[in-house]
Amino acid sequence: MGTEKQLFLATRLDELIRDLEADAPSAPAQGAPGHPDGLLVTAQRHRAEVDTADAKHIDEIMNAHSEIAAAWSSRSM
Repeated sequence: MGTEKQLFLATRLDELIRDLEADAPSAPAQGAPGHPDGLLVTAQRHRAEVDTADAKHIDEIMNAHSEIAAAWSSRSM
């Protein structure tokens, strides 16, 4: 299941990054609470970490993105 979860997270982060890039203003915006660098930068950093992350770090990244965590929990098995 670790590889499946890792792939799911990577795919969802790619989608999130694509959406955030499409909506990004020309100047960097102040980040939301918990994301001082901004949501886009945080998502990009997390995506860069996913491929080499261990199971614990995958869970930490997943928990930092509540929409992705909820989608993982509610997926059909």
